[in-house]
Amino acid sequence: MQKLKKLAASEYFLSDMLALALGAFLCLLLLFTAKYGIGMTDEGYYYTVAHRLMHGEHMIADEWNLAQLVHLLNLLPNCLYMKLTGGTEGLILFMRYLFVCIITVYYSYVYVKLRKWKLWGAMAAFLFCAVIQQILLTIAYFTAAPMAMLAFWLMTAADEKKKSAPKLFLAGIILACGILAEPFLIVIFALWFVLTLIKEAKAKKQKPFLENYAFILDKRIFWTATLGAVAMFVPYMLYLFLSGSFNGIGDAIPYLTTGAEYNKSNIIDLQKFVNAADLYGIPFLAGITLVPIAALIVRLRKNSGVRLRRAVFVCSFAVLAAGYVYTACRLLGSDDEMRWASFTQYNNLPLLLFSAAPWLLCEKKNPRLFVLWLTGILYSVLVDISSTVILASGGGLIRVACALRISELLPELTAPGQTGKKTKKAKKQNALLPVKIILSVCCAAAIAWNAGYLMCETVYKPVEKLFLHVEEPLTVEIEKGPFKGLVTTDYFASIYNETLKDLDEIKEIANGRPVTVLDLAPYTYLYMDLPYGSYSSWYEFDEPERLAAYWGLRPAQKPVAIYVPYYNKNEFKPYTEEYLEQKLKDLFVFVDGEVKKGRAGYIIIIEALRTSADAAWEMVG
Repeated sequence: MQKLKKLAASEYFLSDMLALALGAFLCLLLLFTAKYGIGMTDEGYYYTVAHRLMHGEHMIADEWNLAQLVHLLNLLPNCLYMKLTGGTEGLILFMRYLFVCIITVYYSYVYVKLRKWKLWGAMAAFLFCAVIQQILLTIAYFTAAPMAMLAFWLMTAADEKKKSAPKLFLAGIILACGILAEPFLIVIFALWFVLTLIKEAKAKKQKPFLENYAFILDKRIFWTATLGAVAMFVPYMLYLFLSGSFNGIGDAIPYLTTGAEYNKSNIIDLQKFVNAADLYGIPFLAGITLVPIAALIVRLRKNSGVRLRRAVFVCSFAVLAAGYVYTACRLLGSDDEMRWASFTQYNNLPLLLFSAAPWLLCEKKNPRLFVLWLTGILYSVLVDISSTVILASGGGLIRVACALRISELLPELTAPGQTGKKTKKAKKQNALLPVKIILSVCCAAAIAWNAGYLMCETVYKPVEKLFLHVEEPLTVEIEKGPFKGLVTTDYFASIYNETLKDLDEIKEIANGRPVTVLDLAPYTYLYMDLPYGSYSSWYEFDEPERLAAYWGLRPAQKPVAIYVPYYNKNEFKPYTEEYLEQKLKDLFVFVDGEVKKGRAGYIIIIEALRTSADAAWEMVG
């Protein structure tokens, strides 16, 4: 009894109870929803690289897709699962449950490290872990990289105690994992390296440079962490070299760095901002853009009182909340698939624009939080350059930084002025009570709304409902293949089962040899469990010329059969006859073979293949 009373009297009791409740809610919600919905494209692809390696093929040399390095993290669980079960049946559901376990442990770690922020620490940990998955429960670049960056910050910059060498070494390993997941993060590492060198050079000349950031720019911290990163990176590179991943890489480089999905300009795609403006509305984006400008003006203005800062802050949250409500109304009343896709990709844009305000309005300096916020900003921009997912995963870092920063800003904005008389001070405090309540509720609601809405309408709503807006209920459980155990609609399940029957027929024809699927349907490779007759399971935008070039450079991967589905595997909508005819016509420039009609697609038994050069010569002839 005494221990319970002592625990209840602890200053961390409320925050611990909140953290426990939020963590239990998140874990149970994920476990309950993990079996619903089948992601036909992205989710299957994240396991095909590891699956390909298990067939003796190679990263990079055989897989012409730069977004593959992170998938080596899935190799161990894939191998264990296939060894224990003898195949890939039920693999996706197993990996979803594994991710739930990972995110639960990670949430606990983050809260423990943020516990000193009490209730705000619990909220920050929840906000990060609740949205980091986006729409998939899987280890991918948009989950592994921000998780690694936050863990690195918690182990280095956030810790005020002196860091031990083993801890810094481990932090370096985690940083290396983050860079493997999102290679563009090497830019942040390079910036850290340059600033550390400049600080050391200035210190030798006894000239101060970023003294407040010595906790992260210390040479001991940098070099110990770098040693850990090297300890991770060197074995990884040795594996690639010894496994043959760079064999013939010279011929493959032009194809690795090109393709239908690549942003050839390598600059921020302004079309993304046009899409975001359509989603949120130009007035809202204009208003939220003015927020940091107003905060900057207040910051630069001398003798800006607390009332002015409070007014700007309240207006900032009012604009943010109004924009969220406006977007929610547009989304809930819309069945536009692209608008929903835009929401998952651009959901953090308003938060990114708003996030500068707490730093400009708060007088208290906290360089540790500033490092996290700046990392989130840089990460978001780098993701925008390298991916179609603008500002999506980097927003988790920004959320944590904003929540903790606001916890420092609120006491300043709700502090009574200096009066000199206790009676007046007491009146001031009483008068400020409504302001404190309004600000606290506003802060909590504005930040939590984005996470909660995203969680309910994006993360935990299956793709059939989220993107495709299918009215049919999800009641049918898949009984076969990599999606075994998942629940979907009767229509989706019937097409999936018909596809598996076609794939069974192809497996008999192939007899252990490579097969190509002419569509974006990675799960088909997992089901057939055969060598890959394609440069990647991520085959999109109908690029038969690229396939022919791959067959010319990788003769061992030439397929004995090709499958051309009747249905778009992303939406399960049937292709038009004209489209399929054109698809076959383009393919038969490079292929000779017998075409057989299957249940859910064409089965082409190959008689001869031509490389792109051979086909071009024939076409000229």
